[in-house]
Order: sequence, then C-alpha cells, then structure tokens
Amino acid sequence: MNPLPELTSGLKILEQFLTKFGFALDNFENGKGSGGQFTLATYKNGVKKFVIGYRYSIGELYYQYRDKAVGHEFYLKQLGHGDKMKFPDFQSDDRLETFRNVLHDFDLIRVDFFEGDCKELIRIERLQADYATELEKESKIKGRNYTDTLKIAKAREKFKTKEYMESLKIYKTVDHKDTLSDFDLRTIDFLKERVG
Repeated sequence: MNPLPELTSGLKILEQFLTKFGFALDNFENGKGSGGQFTLATYKNGVKKFVIGYRYSIGELYYQYRDKAVGHEFYLKQLGHGDKMKFPDFQSDDRLETFRNVLHDFDLIRVDFFEGDCKELIRIERLQADYATELEKESKIKGRNYTDTLKIAKAREKFKTKEYMESLKIYKTVDHKDTLSDFDLRTIDFLKERVG
C-alpha cells in the first residue's frame, strides 16, 4: 500500500528542514481503520525520531528521544510557545498549508530537539505522563461518581420540594461518600434530625 499522495506532497515541504538536521525517512507504516487508510511516516536521526500520522489531514505528530515521546502541541505549549505555534491549525482547506504550519513550528523546538540533547523533551515527557495519569484518574472518578452525582441531584430536588423522607432515602444510596459536598452533609444531618 503506498502512502497517501497528500502526505507525500506534504512531506516534501518538511524534508528540507529534516534532512538539514540529519533526519532521514526511516519507514512508512500503512494501515486501514474504520475511518479509512492512514499512514505513519517516521524520520530518524540516531536516537531521535519525528513521527507524523496522516489520514485526511495530519493527526498524530510527536517527537521521540530514546524511549521518551512527546506530542507536538504539549511540547510547544510547555516550552512557552503556545501563542506562537501554528499547528494544530484546525484544518485549513489548503492541506499543504498544514504542513507549512508544522514546518514553522519546527523552528520553535529547533534548539532542544533538532540541535540539542532533548533535555526539555525529557522534562516535558514526565509532565505529559503525569498529566495523562491525572486525566485517567479524573476520568475514573467521574465515571464511578456519575451515578452518585445523579442520585445527589435527585436528593437535592426532593429536599427543595420538602420531601424529606424521600430525600434522605436517596442520599443513603450514594455509594461513594466522598462525592457528597459539605452542603450535602449538612443537609443529611438536617434530614436525620427532621425525619429520624
């Protein structure tokens, strides 16, 4: 399976910069998913890799040093270039413009990634890992608390309409007590005094 023609044209825009810093195309990895054909292109210079994924536009875009990899947007934002970066560009109609925007952003990481020893990339990779762990933890908490959140909303509703017995019954069904706010705890104390 050949790489997508748009990707091939776009890579020509990036290759002049990449080859200047010793990066050469290592391989194309083609695949087909539910969204259609996709291609990953990997450029390598020793222990450094630049990986770009393409389906209908650029999707995956990351930089790797040994076993440490950082996504494009996170990398640039952590370096303080969030206001200067041009990619992601929210899908310009000109598909090659997207590659030109990536080329622009290369210069923002040139000193650390292309010319340097990736000290910032290594530091940022730890931040990215911590951030991913925190997001995963929040997602689990939200998932397990979703049912409890619905119960609490219903209990509050019953409390507002002075259906105190029903409100207390619902509060008692909340599985994860850490979901209860101070307001809910005070409400429960009030309800216990009121209805026993």
